[in-house]
Amino acid sequence: MSRYLPLFPILLLLFVPLLMLAIRLARPRFAYFWLVAALGALLAWPMVLFTRTYIPHSLLLVTEPLGRTPLPAEFFPMSPALLVDPISWSYAMALVTLALAVILTDVARAADADWMAWAGSLAITALGLFAVLSGNLLTLLLGWTAIDLAELAILQIEVPQSSTREQIILAFSARLAGSVLAVIGVVIGAGLAAISTPSPSLTFTTISPQIRVYLLLAAGLRLGVLPMHTPFLGGRELRRGLGTVLCMVPAASSLILLARIASAGAPARWGPLLLGLAGLAALYAGVYWASARDELDGRRFWILGMAALSLAAAARAQMEASLALGIALLLSGGLLFLFSARHRWLLPIAGLGLLGFSGLPYTPAWQAMRLYAPPFGVWEFLFLIAQALFLVGYARHVLRPEPQLTGVERWVWVIYPWGLILLPLTGFLIAWWGRLSGAQFPTLASSWPSLVAMGIALILVVLAQRIPRLPVRLVSSLHSVFSFSWLYQLFWGVYRLVGRFLALINLILEGEGGILWTILLLTLLLSLLGQFSQ
Repeated sequence: MSRYLPLFPILLLLFVPLLMLAIRLARPRFAYFWLVAALGALLAWPMVLFTRTYIPHSLLLVTEPLGRTPLPAEFFPMSPALLVDPISWSYAMALVTLALAVILTDVARAADADWMAWAGSLAITALGLFAVLSGNLLTLLLGWTAIDLAELAILQIEVPQSSTREQIILAFSARLAGSVLAVIGVVIGAGLAAISTPSPSLTFTTISPQIRVYLLLAAGLRLGVLPMHTPFLGGRELRRGLGTVLCMVPAASSLILLARIASAGAPARWGPLLLGLAGLAALYAGVYWASARDELDGRRFWILGMAALSLAAAARAQMEASLALGIALLLSGGLLFLFSARHRWLLPIAGLGLLGFSGLPYTPAWQAMRLYAPPFGVWEFLFLIAQALFLVGYARHVLRPEPQLTGVERWVWVIYPWGLILLPLTGFLIAWWGRLSGAQFPTLASSWPSLVAMGIALILVVLAQRIPRLPVRLVSSLHSVFSFSWLYQLFWGVYRLVGRFLALINLILEGEGGILWTILLLTLLLSLLGQFSQ
C-alpha cells in the first residue's frame, strides 16, 4: 500500500468535492459542508506529510498500477508517473497546507462562506498535487491542462462581468501558449533522444540542454515573467479563499518546473538575457506591489515578482534558491491574502510570514540568498531592490487597518489563528526537514544580501515619508507599457477582425449566390490539391 501513498491525497481531495455535491443534491439544507471540507483537508495533510519518509519514490500510472501490458513505444513513449522527492514533496506540502488554511480561515469570513468555493478549492488543489508530483514532462503537461480547464470553468461561473471574462480568456490563452511551447520542447527532446538512443526518455533527470530553454520560456510564460505581463489572476470578484487557491495552484505547477531545470541552469548564451528580463519583471512587480492599495490589488504583482526571482535562480542553476523562493511565494503570500480579519494579537503571525521570505539566517528562505552567489552583477542588484520593495509592501499591507476580528464566537478565535499560523510553521518544516539531500545552508557571511535588502527597505520607507506620491502620469505610462496590455489588445483586435471576416464569408455563402461561390471555392481547392500532388 505504501507504493500508492502519493495517490491517496489526490484521490481524497477529488472525492470530497464529489461527496459535497452528492450531499447538496440529496439534502439541499445540509449545514455542515464546512466540516466535511475541513475533515477532507485535515486527512490529506498528514498523507502528504508522511510521504516524506518514502523519498525517493516513483509510481507509474498506466502500466503498473492498472496491470496493463506495456503499450508500443511508438505511440506511448513514456507512461504518466508520479515522483516524490524533496522538490515535489515541498511543493505538495505547501499546496495542501494552503488548502487547509483556506478552509480554516473561512470561519472568519461568514459572508463568503459557500460550499461550492470549498469544493472548488479542494478540487483545484488535487490537480495541483498531481502537477507538482509529476514524474516526467508528459504528466506535467496533463496536470497543466487539467488545471487550466478547471480554472477556466470556475472563473466563468464565479465572474459574471463580460469585460473581466475577456481577461480570463486572455490569461487562459497565455498559459495555453506556455503549454504549447513546452510541447515543442518535448517534441524536440523526443527527436533528439530518438536519434541518440533507441528508447527516448524525457524524465526530469534527463532534460537535454537543447530543450531546457524551451521549458524555461514555457514556465516563464505561464507565470507572466517571459514576456512580462500581468493577466487576470483572481480579481476582487472572487473570495479570498477560492481566489487565493486559483492564483497559487497554477503558479506552483509552473514553479516546480523551474526547480527541476535549476539542477543544470539555463544555457550560457541565454543566461544574461533571461536574467535581464527576470530582473526587470521583478523590479516592475516590486514597485506596484509596494504601492498597491491593498494585498488583493497587489496579488498578481506578488506572484509575478517572486516568480521572476525564482526563474532567475533557476537560470543561475541555484536549485535551493529557486525552491525556497517558490515556497515563500505560496506560504508567505497565502498568509497575507488570507489575513482578512485583523487584531493586534495576530500581528506576530503575520511577522512570521514576513520572516518567511526575508532570507535572514535560519529562516525558511535562507537558501534563497544563493541567488546572489558570485559573480555578482547588475541584474543581481536589481533583484536586491525588488526584494526590498517586496519587504516594504508586505509590511505595509500587514499594518494596513482592516476589519477587526470581534463579535465572533470563541471557537472562531481558536480555528482562525491556527489556519494562519499553519502556513509559516509549514515553511519552517519544509526548510529544515524537506531540504535537498546533501544541500548545505548558506554561511552567515553569505547572508549579507538579506541585510542589504532590509537596509534598502528602510531607506525606501524613509523616502516614502518625504515623497508620499509618485507622479501619477509616469506610473500609469510605465504600467501601460510593461503590463503588455497593449499586446493583448492587439491580439484581441486581430481575433475580432478574423471573426468579422468569417462572418462576412458566412453571409456571402448564405446569400443567393452561395451555391456558385461554394462551387468556385471547391474548384479552386481541387486545383490546388492537384498541383500539390504533382
